[in-house]
Amino acid sequence: MLEPRTAYRISLAAGIVVLSFSILAAVLQQVPACGGLAPNYPPIIAFELARSVDDLHAIFGETPSECRTAITEELDSINVIDCLLYLPAYGTFLAFCFLGMRSRNRRLGTAAALVTVVACAADYAENLCLFRISANPDINSQWLTHLAWTTEVKWIGLGMASAIGGAILWKANSGWRLASIPCTFALVAALITIPFPAVAGPYLALAFAAGWLVFIALTLRESLRKRAAIPGAKP
Repeated sequence: MLEPRTAYRISLAAGIVVLSFSILAAVLQQVPACGGLAPNYPPIIAFELARSVDDLHAIFGETPSECRTAITEELDSINVIDCLLYLPAYGTFLAFCFLGMRSRNRRLGTAAALVTVVACAADYAENLCLFRISANPDINSQWLTHLAWTTEVKWIGLGMASAIGGAILWKANSGWRLASIPCTFALVAALITIPFPAVAGPYLALAFAAGWLVFIALTLRESLRKRAAIPGAKP
C-alpha cells in the first residue's frame, strides 16, 4: 500500500510543475481575442465555456483574418501542452494529494481521487472538442454540444474533488479548518458556469487556484513530516 508521505511527495513534485506552468502562463504575453471578449476573460477559459457561435466569435472574430489565425494557433498550442504536460501534472498532483489524505479519512480521500480521474478523462475529451471547433468556429456543430458536457464534467468534477479535500481537512479537527474554506470556491464557481458561464468564467482559474494552493501547502508540510499519518485519523 502506498504510504501517505510517499503520496504527498509525488503530489508535491507534480504540484510544483503545475505552479510553474501557472506562473509562466501569467507572465507570458498572450495573443488577444479577435472579437468582443472582455479584457479580463482568458481566451482559453472562454473557449472552454463557449456555448454558441456568438461565444466563439467573441474569441475568433466573425470572419477569417490574421488575428483569427494567430489566436487559433495559440489556443491549439495551449491544448497540446495541456494534453501532454499540464493535464497529467495537475491530475497527478490532485490524485496523489487525495491518496495521501486517505490517512485522515479513507473514504473521502478515495472518493476525491476517483472524481479527479473522471475529471481528467473529461478534460481529454474536452480538448478533442476544442481542436475540432477551432478548425471552424463559424458553425454550430455537434462538437459544440459535446463541449458543454465535457467541460462541465471536468470543472464540476474538479470542483467536487477540491471541496471533498476541504471537507477532509475540516473533519480532521486540525489547524487546517480555516484553510479548508478556499477549497469550496472551485465548486461554487464551477456550478455558476452552468447558467452563467460568462459571469464565472473570468474568475474560474482564481477560484481553483485558491484551493490548489492549500493542497500544495499541505503536501509540502506532510512531505517534510516524519510521520504522515495523523493520530485519531478516521478509517
